[in-house]
Amino acid sequence: MKSYEKDPTLGSKVAQHLKTLGIDNPVNGNIDNNLVQQSIATLLSGLGIPLDDESIAKTPERVSRFFINELFYGLNYANFPKMTFNHNKYGYSEPVIAKNISFKSTCEHHLVTISGEAFVAYIPGNQVVGLSKLNRVVDFFARRPQVQERATLQIFRALQFLLETKDVAVLIKATHHCITMRGVSDHNVENITYQFGGQFSNSEMKRNFLELIKDNQA
Repeated sequence: MKSYEKDPTLGSKVAQHLKTLGIDNPVNGNIDNNLVQQSIATLLSGLGIPLDDESIAKTPERVSRFFINELFYGLNYANFPKMTFNHNKYGYSEPVIAKNISFKSTCEHHLVTISGEAFVAYIPGNQVVGLSKLNRVVDFFARRPQVQERATLQIFRALQFLLETKDVAVLIKATHHCITMRGVSDHNVENITYQFGGQFSNSEMKRNFLELIKDNQA
Protein backbone atom coordinates (compact mmCIF):
# COMPACT_ATOMS: atom_id res chain seq x y z
CA MET A 1 0.00 0.00 0.00
CA LYS A 2 1.22 3.49 -0.76
CA SER A 3 2.39 5.25 2.38
CA TYR A 4 0.19 8.17 3.42
CA GLU A 5 -1.96 9.29 6.32
CA LYS A 6 -5.35 7.63 6.55
CA ASP A 7 -8.67 8.88 7.89
CA PRO A 8 -11.01 5.98 8.78
CA THR A 9 -13.70 8.36 10.07
CA LEU A 10 -13.80 10.26 6.79
CA GLY A 11 -13.70 6.96 4.93
CA SER A 12 -16.77 5.77 6.82
CA LYS A 13 -18.64 8.94 5.83
CA VAL A 14 -17.67 8.55 2.18
CA ALA A 15 -18.71 4.88 2.25
CA GLN A 16 -22.13 5.76 3.67
CA HIS A 17 -22.60 8.49 1.07
CA LEU A 18 -21.81 6.14 -1.82
CA LYS A 19 -24.02 3.40 -0.36
CA THR A 20 -26.89 5.89 -0.13
CA LEU A 21 -26.36 6.71 -3.81
CA GLY A 22 -26.25 3.00 -4.66
CA ILE A 23 -22.82 3.14 -6.31
CA ASP A 24 -20.53 1.42 -3.80
CA ASN A 25 -19.00 -1.98 -4.59
CA PRO A 26 -21.13 -5.01 -3.68
CA VAL A 27 -19.03 -6.17 -0.71
CA ASN A 28 -19.84 -7.21 2.85
CA GLY A 29 -16.76 -5.64 4.46
CA ASN A 30 -15.38 -8.92 5.82
CA ILE A 31 -11.73 -9.29 4.79
CA ASP A 32 -10.35 -12.64 5.95
CA ASN A 33 -6.63 -13.20 5.40
CA ASN A 34 -6.79 -16.91 6.25
CA LEU A 35 -9.69 -17.51 3.89
CA VAL A 36 -7.89 -15.70 1.07
CA GLN A 37 -4.78 -17.83 1.64
CA GLN A 38 -6.84 -21.03 1.64
CA SER A 39 -8.63 -19.97 -1.53
CA ILE A 40 -5.38 -19.23 -3.37
CA ALA A 41 -4.04 -22.61 -2.28
CA THR A 42 -7.20 -24.28 -3.60
CA LEU A 43 -6.88 -22.40 -6.90
CA LEU A 44 -3.28 -23.50 -7.37
CA SER A 45 -4.16 -27.09 -6.51
CA GLY A 46 -7.05 -26.96 -8.96
CA LEU A 47 -4.63 -25.89 -11.67
CA GLY A 48 -2.42 -28.88 -10.86
CA ILE A 49 0.34 -26.80 -9.30
CA PRO A 50 1.96 -28.63 -6.36
CA LEU A 51 1.94 -26.60 -3.16
CA ASP A 52 4.94 -28.48 -1.80
CA ASP A 53 7.18 -27.03 -4.51
CA GLU A 54 9.78 -24.74 -2.93
CA SER A 55 8.91 -21.86 -5.26
CA ILE A 56 5.16 -22.16 -4.65
CA ALA A 57 4.95 -23.04 -0.94
CA LYS A 58 4.61 -19.44 0.26
CA THR A 59 2.62 -18.17 -2.74
CA PRO A 60 -0.80 -18.27 -1.00
CA GLU A 61 0.60 -16.17 1.86
CA ARG A 62 2.31 -13.73 -0.52
CA VAL A 63 -0.75 -13.32 -2.74
CA SER A 64 -3.08 -12.82 0.21
CA ARG A 65 -0.84 -10.10 1.63
CA PHE A 66 -0.57 -8.47 -1.81
CA PHE A 67 -4.34 -8.57 -2.39
CA ILE A 68 -5.32 -7.18 1.01
CA ASN A 69 -2.56 -4.60 1.52
CA GLU A 70 -1.94 -3.42 -2.03
CA LEU A 71 -4.07 -4.55 -4.96
CA PHE A 72 -7.43 -4.33 -3.17
CA TYR A 73 -6.69 -2.02 -0.24
CA GLY A 74 -9.49 0.26 -1.48
CA LEU A 75 -12.07 -2.28 -0.32
CA ASN A 76 -11.39 -1.15 3.25
CA TYR A 77 -12.59 2.40 3.96
CA ALA A 78 -10.31 2.50 7.00
CA ASN A 79 -7.58 3.06 4.38
CA PHE A 80 -9.24 6.18 2.98
CA PRO A 81 -6.68 8.99 2.56
CA LYS A 82 -6.61 11.92 4.92
CA MET A 83 -7.68 15.08 3.12
CA THR A 84 -6.11 18.49 3.67
CA PHE A 85 -8.45 21.44 3.11
CA ASN A 86 -7.46 25.10 3.19
CA HIS A 87 -9.52 28.26 3.08
CA ASN A 88 -9.69 29.70 -0.43
CA LYS A 89 -8.27 32.98 0.82
CA TYR A 90 -7.36 34.25 -2.66
CA GLY A 91 -10.89 33.79 -3.95
CA TYR A 92 -9.70 31.60 -6.84
CA SER A 93 -12.78 30.78 -8.92
CA GLU A 94 -11.49 29.04 -12.06
CA PRO A 95 -11.08 25.27 -12.51
CA VAL A 96 -8.29 23.36 -10.79
CA ILE A 97 -7.33 20.50 -13.12
CA ALA A 98 -5.19 17.44 -12.39
CA LYS A 99 -4.12 15.74 -15.63
CA ASN A 100 -2.64 12.32 -16.34
CA ILE A 101 -3.23 10.73 -12.93
CA SER A 102 -1.93 7.24 -13.65
CA PHE A 103 -3.64 4.32 -11.95
CA LYS A 104 -3.90 0.55 -11.94
CA SER A 105 -7.11 -1.28 -11.16
CA THR A 106 -8.51 -4.79 -11.59
CA CYS A 107 -11.39 -5.91 -13.79
CA GLU A 108 -13.91 -7.60 -11.51
CA HIS A 109 -15.05 -9.93 -14.31
CA HIS A 110 -11.70 -11.62 -15.02
CA LEU A 111 -9.41 -10.25 -12.26
CA VAL A 112 -6.87 -8.87 -14.72
CA THR A 113 -5.36 -5.41 -14.87
CA ILE A 114 -7.02 -2.18 -15.93
CA SER A 115 -4.43 0.56 -16.49
CA GLY A 116 -5.04 4.14 -17.42
CA GLU A 117 -5.16 7.81 -16.58
CA ALA A 118 -7.69 9.96 -14.80
CA PHE A 119 -8.34 13.65 -15.39
CA VAL A 120 -10.00 15.44 -12.49
CA ALA A 121 -11.16 19.04 -12.12
CA TYR A 122 -13.11 21.11 -9.63
CA ILE A 123 -14.00 24.76 -9.13
CA PRO A 124 -13.17 25.88 -5.58
CA GLY A 125 -15.79 27.39 -3.35
CA ASN A 126 -14.76 28.38 0.15
CA GLN A 127 -12.03 25.75 0.33
CA VAL A 128 -9.29 24.18 -1.74
CA VAL A 129 -7.76 20.74 -1.31
CA GLY A 130 -4.11 19.66 -1.41
CA LEU A 131 -3.50 18.63 -5.02
CA SER A 132 -1.96 15.24 -4.17
CA LYS A 133 -5.22 14.33 -2.46
CA LEU A 134 -6.97 14.16 -5.84
CA ASN A 135 -4.48 11.48 -6.92
CA ARG A 136 -5.03 9.55 -3.70
CA VAL A 137 -8.81 9.53 -4.08
CA VAL A 138 -8.40 8.16 -7.62
CA ASP A 139 -5.96 5.50 -6.40
CA PHE A 140 -8.20 4.48 -3.51
CA PHE A 141 -11.19 3.75 -5.74
CA ALA A 142 -9.00 2.05 -8.34
CA ARG A 143 -7.59 -0.40 -5.77
CA ARG A 144 -10.52 -2.79 -5.76
CA PRO A 145 -12.21 -5.11 -8.26
CA GLN A 146 -13.84 -2.57 -10.56
CA VAL A 147 -15.78 -1.68 -13.65
CA GLN A 148 -14.73 1.59 -15.23
CA GLU A 149 -18.18 3.18 -15.20
CA ARG A 150 -18.61 2.65 -11.47
CA ALA A 151 -15.09 3.84 -10.67
CA THR A 152 -15.79 7.06 -12.58
CA LEU A 153 -18.97 7.68 -10.61
CA GLN A 154 -17.37 6.81 -7.27
CA ILE A 155 -14.53 9.27 -7.78
CA PHE A 156 -16.94 11.93 -9.05
CA ARG A 157 -19.47 11.61 -6.22
CA ALA A 158 -16.80 11.26 -3.53
CA LEU A 159 -15.11 14.47 -4.67
CA GLN A 160 -18.41 16.35 -4.79
CA PHE A 161 -19.07 15.19 -1.23
CA LEU A 162 -15.57 15.98 0.04
CA LEU A 163 -15.23 19.34 -1.69
CA GLU A 164 -18.82 20.38 -0.92
CA THR A 165 -19.42 21.45 -4.50
CA LYS A 166 -21.28 20.18 -7.56
CA ASP A 167 -18.58 21.67 -9.80
CA VAL A 168 -16.55 18.52 -10.42
CA ALA A 169 -15.43 16.77 -13.62
CA VAL A 170 -13.90 13.30 -13.93
CA LEU A 171 -12.71 11.61 -17.12
CA ILE A 172 -10.97 8.24 -17.27
CA LYS A 173 -9.08 6.70 -20.19
CA ALA A 174 -8.17 3.06 -19.62
CA THR A 175 -6.89 -0.10 -21.24
CA HIS A 176 -8.62 -3.29 -20.08
CA HIS A 177 -6.27 -6.24 -20.28
CA CYS A 178 -9.21 -8.63 -20.33
CA ILE A 179 -9.57 -7.27 -23.89
CA THR A 180 -5.88 -7.26 -24.79
CA MET A 181 -5.16 -10.73 -23.36
CA ARG A 182 -8.25 -12.74 -24.31
CA GLY A 183 -11.09 -12.90 -26.81
CA VAL A 184 -10.55 -10.29 -29.51
CA SER A 185 -7.02 -9.56 -28.18
CA ASP A 186 -7.22 -5.94 -29.30
CA HIS A 187 -4.11 -4.09 -28.11
CA ASN A 188 -5.15 -0.65 -29.37
CA VAL A 189 -8.56 -0.07 -27.82
CA GLU A 190 -8.90 2.63 -25.16
CA ASN A 191 -12.08 3.01 -23.12
CA ILE A 192 -13.25 6.46 -22.04
CA THR A 193 -15.81 7.32 -19.37
CA TYR A 194 -16.65 10.69 -17.87
CA GLN A 195 -19.02 12.51 -15.54
CA PHE A 196 -19.59 16.27 -15.33
CA GLY A 197 -21.39 18.18 -12.60
CA GLY A 198 -22.39 21.73 -11.80
CA GLN A 199 -20.73 24.33 -14.02
CA PHE A 200 -18.90 21.58 -15.93
CA SER A 201 -22.28 20.52 -17.35
CA ASN A 202 -22.26 23.81 -19.26
CA SER A 203 -21.29 23.17 -22.88
CA GLU A 204 -18.57 25.83 -22.99
CA MET A 205 -17.01 24.80 -19.66
CA LYS A 206 -17.10 21.14 -20.72
CA ARG A 207 -15.47 22.01 -24.04
CA ASN A 208 -12.75 24.01 -22.29
CA PHE A 209 -12.03 21.12 -19.92
CA LEU A 210 -11.78 18.60 -22.76
CA GLU A 211 -9.50 20.95 -24.70
CA LEU A 212 -7.20 21.51 -21.73
CA ILE A 213 -6.70 17.81 -21.02
CA LYS A 214 -5.68 17.00 -24.57
CA ASP A 215 -2.09 15.88 -25.03
CA ASN A 216 0.39 18.75 -25.15
CA GLN A 217 -2.17 21.21 -23.82
CA ALA A 218 -1.98 23.22 -20.55
